[in-house]
Amino acid sequence: MTALEAPGLERQAERARRRVVLPFRRAGAFAYRYPLGALGASIIVVFMVLALFAPILAPYDARRSIALPLLAPSTDHLLGTDANGRDVLSRVLVGSQISLAVGFSVVLINVTLSTLLGLMAGYYQGVTDYIIQRSGEIWSAFPGLIALLLIVSILGAPATEGGNLLTIAWDMRNLIFAFSLGAVFGGSRLVRGVTLSLKNQDYVLAARSLGATGPHIVRRHLLPNVMPYVIVSATAGLGVVILAEAALSFLGLGVAPGTPSWGQDLSGRNRQFFDEALWVALAPGTAITLTVLGFNLFGDALRDMLDPRMRGSGRRRIRSDVADG
Repeated sequence: MTALEAPGLERQAERARRRVVLPFRRAGAFAYRYPLGALGASIIVVFMVLALFAPILAPYDARRSIALPLLAPSTDHLLGTDANGRDVLSRVLVGSQISLAVGFSVVLINVTLSTLLGLMAGYYQGVTDYIIQRSGEIWSAFPGLIALLLIVSILGAPATEGGNLLTIAWDMRNLIFAFSLGAVFGGSRLVRGVTLSLKNQDYVLAARSLGATGPHIVRRHLLPNVMPYVIVSATAGLGVVILAEAALSFLGLGVAPGTPSWGQDLSGRNRQFFDEALWVALAPGTAITLTVLGFNLFGDALRDMLDPRMRGSGRRRIRSDVADG
């Protein structure tokens, strides 16, 4: 190795080290500035890991009766059994797959379509804006729950035999479609409003005066500035979708009977035994609460971080809450 090669190798090693260390530094800085957001992110990561490895972690088949009904928590069944003799821990783990698969699928569809429609409506306006806005108003005229029930009753309650998250998402496509249809129009209104406020900014007007086409301006100038708002909305929307899926399953109108679902485990025969077997309701109820709380905390932190007016407010908010207490 020559003397000239050594500094070059050292610089490459330093760049590689920085690439490895930088994400951890950023995560540490985020946790310091937004501790509640870091708590929410930790909860999300835990449930995502549980969902990914649920088939391996679940000690029993979540769909089969494997013991006597309403057994109290023990070494054989850490969270007890439900009214049908199914292991509660196994059903909570497998149920996390359905909740997260539905939640992420709905949000992915919503982000894609609502961003596209909102950008088109806000930038081009005219007939395009009129059609998109009137379609959203027509959909909003129907009560959300009634519209969901109508779609699910027409398409049928979904069921799944488990597997990876992609397989479960495909099995849940009827439910995902029902949730996505209503969410798209609400998201497009948000994107449209942001686009309207951005389209007359100096950098957009300059690009237009230089001959940039509409698609180029939308892709290069508007989309990057719209995405922070979309990301914050999507993060908060995940918790809403998970809660809505649980509520629909609780009413018996979500997933098919017998399918592991947090909402369904709070309904049916189990409801008759909540007084004498609290663990039947406590496990899925806690899972729903923690998941929704995690997404809400993380979404609030993202909003504070991406909004210049709110930057640095994370720790100040905690200090003010402590002082008020």
